[in-house]
Amino acid sequence: MTKRNFILGAVFALATTIGISTLPTVSDAQEVNWRGAALQRVDLHWSERWVWLADQLKEKSGGKFSVELSTFPELGLNGGELIRLLNTGLMDMGDVVTGYVSGEVPIFEGAQLPGVYANYNEARAGYAAWEASVVADRGAAVGGRVLTSFSFGSQFLWSTFEMNDLSDLKGKRIRVFAKAQADYLEAFGAIAVNMPLAEVYSALQLGTVDGAVSGAEYARGASLWEVVSHVIDLRLGVGAGFMVVSEKSLAGLDEKQTAVLDSLIPELRDRSWELGKRNTDDGMKVVLEKGIKATVPAKPEWEVDLLKATQDAVLVNWAARAGDGAKEAFNANIAPIVGYEMN
Repeated sequence: MTKRNFILGAVFALATTIGISTLPTVSDAQEVNWRGAALQRVDLHWSERWVWLADQLKEKSGGKFSVELSTFPELGLNGGELIRLLNTGLMDMGDVVTGYVSGEVPIFEGAQLPGVYANYNEARAGYAAWEASVVADRGAAVGGRVLTSFSFGSQFLWSTFEMNDLSDLKGKRIRVFAKAQADYLEAFGAIAVNMPLAEVYSALQLGTVDGAVSGAEYARGASLWEVVSHVIDLRLGVGAGFMVVSEKSLAGLDEKQTAVLDSLIPELRDRSWELGKRNTDDGMKVVLEKGIKATVPAKPEWEVDLLKATQDAVLVNWAARAGDGAKEAFNANIAPIVGYEMN
């Protein structure tokens, strides 16, 4: 039995055991109880996006619309299987993290390619354009209806080694969570190791990897200063994705509940990216106080080689994985924001 089948089987068994149907539970009084899957509890997105949304839905529906919240680790999920759970209705809503599904739906990764964006605002604009033109019309591929894109924050290399030059990456084992991140780091001779976020701390502690790509919110929540010594900006971009609701779950809402959900989307969109900024700022402040040495921003002398890796490795390999229309989609949506096109 594969690990994927084991996880899906476990979720189905759990649903059967506790009496949860594959559709939202709607009584004669139209009470709806949804299940939501967030990535983690250690950052602001848990308390100020997920918990906030659940509270607002319950309050504005007069107690008729509730959401039971869990996280990927608590559910035994790696993230890639979430799209299937949403499409079947076993999960009502969740964080579809772009990098986690890049193997299954590579076209989505076009919004999150390392080295492409110069800053956070460019990344947000890129995600907005990609959602509207590429993701929104692919409901089944993403698991349902996209409520908003979101950002956990800027991504950095958290390492056990000092890095004075890009050549210092050669031979180093680096945890990644997306195909394009592997292409980017392998362009400098690193060895990419894909692993779930829940395994990162122990892998660094045991020396299984020499570094890990993640955000400052995770570094703070997991106390990474206990197992790494440096944080390095390699223009890896943002960790982001889409907050998605199952179409089967939406079909179980009455008119009032649908209106309540829709009314919260504008604020949800703003929160979903503002929280990413706060995650980065708050997390970096803590880890620097704990003694981690920072090379942030990236060294100016690295810029030419980083851009070359993006254009020669990341974009080329992504377009090959994503297939027909990928290059044209990038040039139409991302190129106007970043100032260059794919050849």
